[in-house]
Amino acid sequence: MAFILLLLPAGLPAAAGADLASIRYNGLDYVSLDEGAARLGLRVERLVPPSAILLKDGAKPVARFADRSRETDVKGLRVFFGDPVVDHGGTYLLSRTDFESHLVPRLRPELCGPPRPVPHVIAVDPGHGGVDHGTENRALGSMEKTYTLDVALRLRKLLETAGYAVVMTRETDVDVPKQIRSEIANQAHADLFVSIHFNSLYPNTKTTGVEVLSFPPHSQRSTNSWSPGEKDDSQKADAPINAYNAWNTVLSGAMHRRLLDALKNSDRGEKFEHLGVLRGLKCPGVLVEPAFLSSDSDGARLATPAFRDLVAEAILAGIQDYADVMRRLNPAAVAPPQPGAAPASSAPARSQPTRPAPGP
Repeated sequence: MAFILLLLPAGLPAAAGADLASIRYNGLDYVSLDEGAARLGLRVERLVPPSAILLKDGAKPVARFADRSRETDVKGLRVFFGDPVVDHGGTYLLSRTDFESHLVPRLRPELCGPPRPVPHVIAVDPGHGGVDHGTENRALGSMEKTYTLDVALRLRKLLETAGYAVVMTRETDVDVPKQIRSEIANQAHADLFVSIHFNSLYPNTKTTGVEVLSFPPHSQRSTNSWSPGEKDDSQKADAPINAYNAWNTVLSGAMHRRLLDALKNSDRGEKFEHLGVLRGLKCPGVLVEPAFLSSDSDGARLATPAFRDLVAEAILAGIQDYADVMRRLNPAAVAPPQPGAAPASSAPARSQPTRPAPGP
């Protein structure tokens, strides 16, 4: 397959590597990992046999890539990038989108352009509700919608105690359309959005683990669409949330690490999906799947209030870690929320979200 070397126009911002030479492959722009690593102050080490490559910060490995694979390891976290890495004659290539939106934010967020504000208003979205039960564990008699609301209410209490303002997309057992959930967050001028769900592979009752889902950049596919027999579902136009691709990555990584550390569960990775609940957001947002309700073991843990407390505490810690990054990147950032402080008035409490008028 032919490769075409392109030089980008002068004047483009070089912060995230926009002036790196671009190599056209399979209709996508790629960059050399050697050049990208140098831009990030890292070095490349090729492994033997020569089918993988490490990025190192001094002697410390920070990322590992394998030829023809989208699965990577970044600082010990399992991450699925949007396009396969390509070994072209000993030169490893990473898609420009993956470099700018998924690697740089994890390793050098200070190179991602103007940072987001330090968050104060957090939108918490308990997945499903009402007639939409979500997944179920029939053996245990439990429904996803019940646990997502329970964890969300526990999280709200923790966030408010920490001084954050919280807007809930639902507080009771009601079904809220996905696009309305993002509208609730936007109307409250939320700084972050976290949608809480629990996973299922029923009838498989053995699989466990943590997953974190982000909305893919417009040129990239959902992770599952790479499975055999699935169609390319990449989209040509940006969704509103794509304005925050880099910061979605920072938030996703923070959530991922905190959930793994707290729950001691297997790592199912950070993945992409064209999620309606995230599409219309005007702030960074992720969807977390901390456990498998379909699993015998995860389902039994979810049935205990102590485990649901752990999930809520881990999500809070992920939000705080993201906030710490924004605070570091904003030299004039305001002080962090103070424990016990009254929530700001910009996030009104909602028990029944506003619904759109019925369609024709």
